[in-house]
Amino acid sequence: MLDTRKIGAFISKLRKEKDMTQMELAEQLNVSHQAVSKWERGESLPDIATLPLIAKFFIITLDDLVNAGENRNFSHVGKIVEEIAENRTEQLAEMINDGEVNMEELVEIAPMLKASTLNKVSENLNPKSINLEQIRRLAPFLGTDALAELVSHETENSVNWDIITGVAPFLSGNLLSGLVEKSMNEGSLEAKQLLRIAPFLEGDSLDKLVLQLEEGTVSWEIVQAIAPLLGRESLNRLVDLVVDEKVDAKRIVRIAPFLDQEHLEKLVQKAEEGTLDWKIIERLATFLSSDTLNRMVNLVVDGAIDARRIVSLAPFLSKDNIEELLENIELENLNPNILASLAPFVEKETLSKMVTSLLTQVK
Repeated sequence: MLDTRKIGAFISKLRKEKDMTQMELAEQLNVSHQAVSKWERGESLPDIATLPLIAKFFIITLDDLVNAGENRNFSHVGKIVEEIAENRTEQLAEMINDGEVNMEELVEIAPMLKASTLNKVSENLNPKSINLEQIRRLAPFLGTDALAELVSHETENSVNWDIITGVAPFLSGNLLSGLVEKSMNEGSLEAKQLLRIAPFLEGDSLDKLVLQLEEGTVSWEIVQAIAPLLGRESLNRLVDLVVDEKVDAKRIVRIAPFLDQEHLEKLVQKAEEGTLDWKIIERLATFLSSDTLNRMVNLVVDGAIDARRIVSLAPFLSKDNIEELLENIELENLNPNILASLAPFVEKETLSKMVTSLLTQVK
């Protein structure tokens, strides 16, 4: 990468050798003295049209200027700058294609170029003249269409997701979706890779992955990775797959933070009916609303749910819930073991009354 500080220090050195002020140099180059000051402090670089003027004024080559007068790390930058300054983008592309100019050096000066200029150069590049890593580094400076064209060429045969994840913020959702589908078909996309690009995918693409889970062409790990970004309808579909026993119920716990109360209530009802393992509800308890928990307490009071089930939810019940349960439940449904389990969450006075009642019943 061009060293902004070294180039600035070099310009400062050349100016002082001519015994000029920053103001005088600025007048010669038709820029503000503030611009010259920023160059010399290493805060910015001269724009692409000004570099040739600086080189000409100090009677040095452009390569000397961009290499700050040191051994040349960049031997073709001067030629690149010259071609761009003269708006000869097609000729520059041909020079890169023919190997006369190193593509790496164009990448190095990309931050200095307008997107429109880079786009014109890229339009005329031979795909063999640029690699995916160079495309990744150019991505912030290229237009969306130009970048899409380069990426499409590079991913015709295979997709390198380590690099694609780096350019994902700059790609269209449509192109990303196509790459995901291609990789899914090849079985080459991992959950961790999908998670990194998921924020840039279109909603329809994410929803499609849920449908593919049902078809068996996508793993649960993939769907779990994108759960935070799924819409309500897709999440509801996942809950239905659990209810219909098409997906292991234990898996739904992992995406519980993203389910709304309606989804959770549906699972609770299935557990109450006995078609869903109650242990799943225990693991979901922290996400259940107070209304749902209160309703479950009432079901225990009415004898519709075994009181032993509510014990596992005690840490998530309010004090009022537990006291209501103990005050209203039929004593035959409340054995000493249940009371002992609830004891840490009960006021001493209430607990004393219940123990007395149980003892009376025993007598």
